[in-house]
Amino acid sequence: MKSLVIAKIAGFTSLLMTYSPVSNAMTEQGADHLCFGMGIFLGCIITLLLGFYLNRHYRIKYHKMLRRLKSAKSNARIAEQAMNTLAKEQEDSQDLLEERVQERTLELNIALQELESANQELERKNVLDELTGLHNRRFYDQKILAEYRRSRRNLTALSLVLIDIDHFKLVNDNHGHLAGDQCLIWLAQHIKKSLKRSEDKAFRYGGEEFCLILPNTDADGALLLAEQLRLLLSEQVFKFQNVEISLTISCGICTYQQQADVGPEQIFSGADKALYQAKHNGRNQTQQYTSIE
Repeated sequence: MKSLVIAKIAGFTSLLMTYSPVSNAMTEQGADHLCFGMGIFLGCIITLLLGFYLNRHYRIKYHKMLRRLKSAKSNARIAEQAMNTLAKEQEDSQDLLEERVQERTLELNIALQELESANQELERKNVLDELTGLHNRRFYDQKILAEYRRSRRNLTALSLVLIDIDHFKLVNDNHGHLAGDQCLIWLAQHIKKSLKRSEDKAFRYGGEEFCLILPNTDADGALLLAEQLRLLLSEQVFKFQNVEISLTISCGICTYQQQADVGPEQIFSGADKALYQAKHNGRNQTQQYTSIE
């Protein structure tokens, strides 16, 4: 580029030297003035050409920088859009993850509730008699031992009442086993109503035999409860399919009052002996066993 500019200047100078007035001036005394003028003229030409060159050079450089700036802005805009898209995708993914976590948590809670309900139902079946709804023999074995130990710790009385339906076999023989089942249910309902304290527990021990565990209850208290229940049932009439059936019960009581060498088995044995005595004496009565062996 520089060589081209120099060539143009040299060519223009040579053409100017061939101009007649200029040639004549070179041979006269005004040659000094002509050289000075030519120098100024050439300087202006060179300045113009240099300005043109610099203007063109920086204009090209400016456009390059402008294109780079536009490209950078475009890239920055693209990057910003990409970041926004990525942030939106991350937000959507987070929302989806949280939604799935909530769904799984809800499903887990439902499963745990179902499991808890199943365990409660299983526990209920393990401790309750299916027919009467009273506690069963298995739970009696656990409860009598626990109450016996508490009685020993607290030095309190513990009473056990055995209840048996008088002539229950006649109910089954005369009215059928369905009537017998309904009779047991009817008695169980009255037994539940007779218990006023939450710590008192009723059990179906087996067949037509029931028992009551009465913590912190002496012999007089147990006798009062058993007699109230017996008298109530003797005044009631059990109905099955419009047939009225009179029922009575016999009760045997044994009270533990810190006697030496006496455990749950001896307490039950004493109540059973008292029940046998009540039946032997004519039924529909309550007997107490006073001497635990």
